[in-house]
Amino acid sequence: MRKLFLTATVGALAAAALLVAACKATDTAGNLSATAARPNAAPSATPADAARRVTIAELQKMLEDGEAVVYDTRPKGDYDTSHIKGSLSLPLAEVANRAGELPKDKLIVFYCA
Repeated sequence: MRKLFLTATVGALAAAALLVAACKATDTAGNLSATAARPNAAPSATPADAARRVTIAELQKMLEDGEAVVYDTRPKGDYDTSHIKGSLSLPLAEVANRAGELPKDKLIVFYCA
């Protein structure tokens, strides 16, 4: 049981690390990356940060089928103003501390824009 918990915790922390990299979707000049600038575009075959990208259509299908859960990692105030229908608020600064809340039986989709 302890090994399972440690594995889940390490996995959640790895996901959080990828999330941080994915949320920084700008180059050094401050320009949006191609994927961030074109949200309906097909994901890059090999994103620099190795985070899997999904299209809006893929996400809608996964949500309809109950295969995914969406977390909005922006500050709570931004989430309260507007968010993807059905998404849950999990500010980026809280991800590591709340990793135990993440489901283990669904694809976890983080977004920050």
